[in-house]
Amino acid sequence: MIIESTSTTTTLNAIAALIQAIAWPIVALLFLLLYRAKIGSLFDVLIKKLIEAKHVKAGQLEIDTAEEIQQVVQRTAEAAGVQDIKNEIPQNQIKAAQLVGEKLDAAPIAYSQKVDVVYRQVYQLVDEYETTRQMLPGGPRRTQTMNETAAKMRALAFAAYPLLPSLMSGKKTGERLAAICTLQIKPELSHFYWLVDRIVKEEQPFIFFQAAVAILELVKSHSLISREVAEPAITAAIEHLRTYRGVPDQNTIDVLSEALQRLEKPSLQQ
Repeated sequence: MIIESTSTTTTLNAIAALIQAIAWPIVALLFLLLYRAKIGSLFDVLIKKLIEAKHVKAGQLEIDTAEEIQQVVQRTAEAAGVQDIKNEIPQNQIKAAQLVGEKLDAAPIAYSQKVDVVYRQVYQLVDEYETTRQMLPGGPRRTQTMNETAAKMRALAFAAYPLLPSLMSGKKTGERLAAICTLQIKPELSHFYWLVDRIVKEEQPFIFFQAAVAILELVKSHSLISREVAEPAITAAIEHLRTYRGVPDQNTIDVLSEALQRLEKPSLQQ
């Protein structure tokens, strides 16, 4: 009797354990079946929250990157107030452009976000230049303000280089100024005649001078540009300036004259 009782108890315990083992999955399955719609909604909400959090983080990183770049640009503008370009770009502006480029390259954001950061800052400066031209009367104050804007554009030069084609073809003078400032820091031989055209075709002496500086920087940095190729174009630009409204822009003429002196011997490039 004792043996039979023990055997029965063991069997019952085994059955109970089996039922317990089977019951939880069944209960869980029934729970999922009964509440699948609500559970699906909860998962949708969770996924949406995760995506939103990712976007918020990416947006914050973009803001942080823009602020870092803006600080460099602003410091460059503050220094530009006491600098005179004359015939060369100040070294601190070149270093600022390099620093901005490095910060943008290292930023943990997507390439499209980097382009957006630079685009917004460049076009803010385009509008800044246009507003200065419209609101301030001609004189030292307006010239200094425009110099500060140009210095900011130079600080963005390396970062803004992908925007160069659209800036060169832009309808606003400020867009073309941004392109000129970019080419002052990153000279490109293929854009030589476009720069000369800025002196011949534009209407603002400030643009004349900036284009002349860009031409000089191009001549200094590209030893393959020959006198026979560049001299006629630069000479024509100088002659245009001498007859511009009867008042020659001597500073621009001096810069272009230096560019002529620095040209290499003929036949280095056809």
